[in-house]
Amino acid sequence: MQEIVEKGLINKKYRKSMIKVALFYPSIYSVAMSSLIFHKIYFLISEIEDIYLERFFMPHLYGKPVPLRSFENGMPLKDFDYIIIPVHYELDYVNIIKALIGSNIEIISSKRNKPKIIIGGPTITANPEPIADIADIEIIGDLEAVWRKLVDIFYNEKIEPGRGLYVPSLGKHEVEVAYSNNFDSSTKRILTKETIFTLGVEVMRGCPFNCVFCMESYISKPTRFRKEEEIINEIEELNKKYNEKVSLIGLTINSHPKFKYILREAKNKNLKISLPSLRAELLDDETIGLLSDLGQLTLTIAPENSERVRYALGKEISDEEIINTAKIAAKYNLNLKLYFITSIPGEKEEDLKSIANLTKLVKMVGIKKMHLSVNPLIIKPRTPLQWLPMENEDKMDEKINYIKKNSYYEDFTTYDPYLAIIQGSIALSDRDVLKYLIEVSVNGNNKVNWRNIMKKGLSSIAFKERNEPFPWDHIKGFIDNKFLRERFLMFRKRIGLF
Repeated sequence: MQEIVEKGLINKKYRKSMIKVALFYPSIYSVAMSSLIFHKIYFLISEIEDIYLERFFMPHLYGKPVPLRSFENGMPLKDFDYIIIPVHYELDYVNIIKALIGSNIEIISSKRNKPKIIIGGPTITANPEPIADIADIEIIGDLEAVWRKLVDIFYNEKIEPGRGLYVPSLGKHEVEVAYSNNFDSSTKRILTKETIFTLGVEVMRGCPFNCVFCMESYISKPTRFRKEEEIINEIEELNKKYNEKVSLIGLTINSHPKFKYILREAKNKNLKISLPSLRAELLDDETIGLLSDLGQLTLTIAPENSERVRYALGKEISDEEIINTAKIAAKYNLNLKLYFITSIPGEKEEDLKSIANLTKLVKMVGIKKMHLSVNPLIIKPRTPLQWLPMENEDKMDEKINYIKKNSYYEDFTTYDPYLAIIQGSIALSDRDVLKYLIEVSVNGNNKVNWRNIMKKGLSSIAFKERNEPFPWDHIKGFIDNKFLRERFLMFRKRIGLF
């Protein structure tokens, strides 16, 4: 195996009196090192004088439990006082369990003295219950908002609930989502060639829109924009320090009031940036021209579905406007990537035909290379769709294959429907789902074992209609069920579900 070279590390020697903290990302190295929060936690902890930190990653994503040793010095995971786990993906819950089993650490927190386990991330904020029995603390909301309390816990070992801190051993208790208006403008990163997403700069948190399928837009309210000068300064420093392209991070970064200013300044200063999917209705000729000037090769937008379904989902942009955006992209010789979602409740055959026809019309304006990403809808907690069931795997496959067969594109990618159903089932579940996760972890999280677990009852969670109270109702955010229900009823009316 080729040696991994890293720049920017903090080299600290362990002393006997130090508190030992393991930073574990429940995926492989390249995925973990693509996570901005992983870098942020690394530096926040490493810079505390009497706390010693080492990193842990999964050696591979599939298979049975294996003992984990630290990336730095090969220390066993079980020898640490605390394990901090940022997680972004429900299927990675199994990797947490595999790591604990393989490292001979008790899974259930009430039976475990040490290490104490702290877990956070968007999926935890939305619904902490699926792996609540594993965690001593679950972080609900932004890390910055609870950081001082966490440091106090490291020192005094006194675990108490509070704003942004959920203590599952106390049972379901009300917790307010903690959010921060302070964006860390540090330019400290660990640079590695094993991933191209190491350098990221946050442009905003939250999203001003309310698309009914988007969990993160609801749990990360209120929307907060960083100051444009801060963003430019951070990009400039990272470019100079590492001579690498910087990815701008945010749910809808072109909703930033100063988005064009940021692009103009980046152009004037010859900064190297890359951008994620952009909100199509906020794009115009000047913006797309600036993207081209900055060296973007591909414009990424998300039409989601047919015009009819798109409006119901909360994206009020017409096919004509999307085609016009494609024309401008073609004018600047940009490739186009389109994100679509299928298996949406109330979706009809005519909607699938409309998707395919839209790709034809877009291709006709002169786009040289078009990439379609077509994915099944995963219903998530704390969204207006949380009351509805997901579609079955066969239907998902049928619809994706129809779009693949009848659309125009050069590249086509999709997300496996059976994984979508597993993900939805875990996301929408209560604490009793843990037994399924443990079983698949012990036997190995391959496709055969996942299918066996689905037959035992896991998939039924996704396929049923749900009613309040939900397993996550004790988590109190900026958006409540009353607002979500109003959006749900509007969606039903627009999509034709009665």
